Amino acid sequence: MTTPAGVQLGTGETGSSFLHRVLLDAASRFPSLADAKVPADAKTFKDDFGDIVTRFEAARVCAPNRVEVARHLLHLTNAAMLFDGVPLMAALEEPVAAPETQTHQSSPAGYVPEVPLDGRTYRGREIQVALDLLRDAHHLTHAAHRGLSWVVEHCANGLDLRGQRFAIIGAAAELSPAPLLLAAGATVRWLDVKPPSTFSGHLVTTLGGDDVLQQPRAVAAALKDFAKDGPVHVGLFAYAPGAGRELRLAAAMDAIVHSLGTNVVKSVSLYISPTSPGELQAEDLDVSSMREASPAWWQRGFAGVRALKGPGSYGAPQARVARGAISLQGAAYQAAQYLTKLISSEVLAVDGLGGKPLTLSANVAGITETKSLSHPLFQIAFQGAPAFGVRIFKPETTRALSGLLMLHDLLNPEAPGAKKHESELHTARSLRSQQIHGGAYALPWQFESAVRTAAVVGLGKRPDLLLRRR
Repeated sequence: MTTPAGVQLGTGETGSSFLHRVLLDAASRFPSLADAKVPADAKTFKDDFGDIVTRFEAARVCAPNRVEVARHLLHLTNAAMLFDGVPLMAALEEPVAAPETQTHQSSPAGYVPEVPLDGRTYRGREIQVALDLLRDAHHLTHAAHRGLSWVVEHCANGLDLRGQRFAIIGAAAELSPAPLLLAAGATVRWLDVKPPSTFSGHLVTTLGGDDVLQQPRAVAAALKDFAKDGPVHVGLFAYAPGAGRELRLAAAMDAIVHSLGTNVVKSVSLYISPTSPGELQAEDLDVSSMREASPAWWQRGFAGVRALKGPGSYGAPQARVARGAISLQGAAYQAAQYLTKLISSEVLAVDGLGGKPLTLSANVAGITETKSLSHPLFQIAFQGAPAFGVRIFKPETTRALSGLLMLHDLLNPEAPGAKKHESELHTARSLRSQQIHGGAYALPWQFESAVRTAAVVGLGKRPDLLLRRR
């Protein structure tokens, strides 16, 4: 039997079986995870992976050895990834020549930060008004509000990134910060199978494009070449849905970063989905508790027939985790978000690369009307989401908010993923504090049941969406 080319999971494993095996291994190894209750049966896991992953993460974040568990999960994940039949991490040790590049140079027009929101564009210091609106609506955490307010205070009159160098894997992705970085004067190494549509600013591209799954060593070589004059900021934004590609792609990007040292990597940035098991901040837990105590009459009715299901979060009083998983997205998607983003970023924040510290930006980005969420259920649910206090962001709004929050993390030495904390646990908790969740983490019900109920509400507003083809 011929092993498939490119980055693959171990022979015979699916995204679901892989995630099940990894969580079961950790749960059996660490007594502190007894409350995770990971079932041995594969079918039971596949049918209920959203609950199980959330219980597991709730047990982990409440455990004193949460970072040790994260290290073990990351080790298992890296060991499971193969490239042309050999372990990916070993394959990345084999040097290859850097790909041929071309440079596109034009003078950036200059960039004054702006945030489009609800039909209005807030520019410069006006952005603070938008941030206050989002905070008051419980659509972002206090920590995210503070970080974005720092950007307004320091960069409202103009953002100048000349002299800063960014390598963006997945630069053509819908939510990529590459356009913002180029407009602000940064030098951007574009790493994507798709070429850029415009050539503004200082842009370096690969002739023929970059394929992370088929040529991970070439991508690593491109990063090393780009960093020959000093370490660079690395962004991990590539995304490709279907057939477990999101898991393999996220794992490949993560492995590439872990294969490089701080001589190449100055910082790592990525976005985490709000449908991953997010660690609730105190203000969102307060709002969730208030909404549980006083639901709207129609919400009480849906809860009475168990269309709205609780609880909305699992864990102990001192640390709770949102039950945000959506089964329609699949176990492979959850594995990508949980293991190769949430878990990996926590390990990077604590351990750095090769024992040397680096800056991390790994914030929750809002639910966004991207092409990947074109399924009719999501489109209908988006119409009903405001009834639950949930905001569905436009792509341009997420690009602005999450991109500016990323820059806060990289430019402010006091940012959660940049400063030195008093302990590993404090580092891990602080890294998770900046969330632009759009209200998804402030619900007293499981987010999936709220999505389905929102679809019922949304169908009343836009019945034509049901007739649209996917």
